[in-house]
Amino acid sequence: TLRRRLIKNAAAILLMSRGIPMILMGDEMARTQHGNNNMYCHDNPSNWLDWDLLQQNPDIFNFFQQCIAFRHAHPGLRNKDHFYHHDRVGSGYPDVSWHGTQAWNPNWSDYALTLAVMFDGEHALNGAYTDDTIYIAMNMHWDEHQFEIPALPEGLQWHVFANTSPNAPQDIHEPGTEPVIEDQRFIMVGSRSIIILVGR
Repeated sequence: TLRRRLIKNAAAILLMSRGIPMILMGDEMARTQHGNNNMYCHDNPSNWLDWDLLQQNPDIFNFFQQCIAFRHAHPGLRNKDHFYHHDRVGSGYPDVSWHGTQAWNPNWSDYALTLAVMFDGEHALNGAYTDDTIYIAMNMHWDEHQFEIPALPEGLQWHVFANTSPNAPQDIHEPGTEPVIEDQRFIMVGSRSIIILVGR
C-alpha cells in the first residue's frame, strides 16, 4: 500500500542521511501517533507501544533492520564533517553530487518531484577509508520515471540495495548480497518511491 511505501521511504532517507538518525519508538513497526506531536502528557493507547505491530508489519521491521545494517556497513554515510562538493582525493568524482532524471543534471525548480544524490566512496571519512559508492534516486511523482545513473569507474557495477516500490521481500536486500542491476545506465523508479544503489 502507499502508506507502507511512504514509511519505507522515510526510513530510507532517514537512515542514509548524515548525522544521528532520530527514530521514534515504534517507527520500525509502523506505530503512529495520528499526527499528534505533543504526547508527553498522555498515558493512553495513543502513546503506548503496541507490540502486536511487530507481527502485523514484519516487512517494515525488516526494512529498518537492513537499512541500519547498511548504514553500519558504510562509513561514508557516517562522516562527521561537511561535504565539500568537489573531488578532494583524486577519485574523479566529488564527495557528493546531485542528479535528476539525467545524470549530473539536477532539476532544482520548485515543481520538480525527482532528485538523486551520489556519495563517492573514495571520500569516506575524508579519504581515510575506501567505501562503496552510494546512489539514491527519489521519485515523489505519481508516475514512474526513468533515471540515468552516473557511470562508475571501470570494473565496478551498480547493485540494488533497496527499492520501496515492490512489496517485500523484493523491496530490500541484506547488505553484501545486493544483486547487480541488469541495465547499468538507466533505472526505472516507481511512483512515490526511492531506490538505493551501491556501486562496487
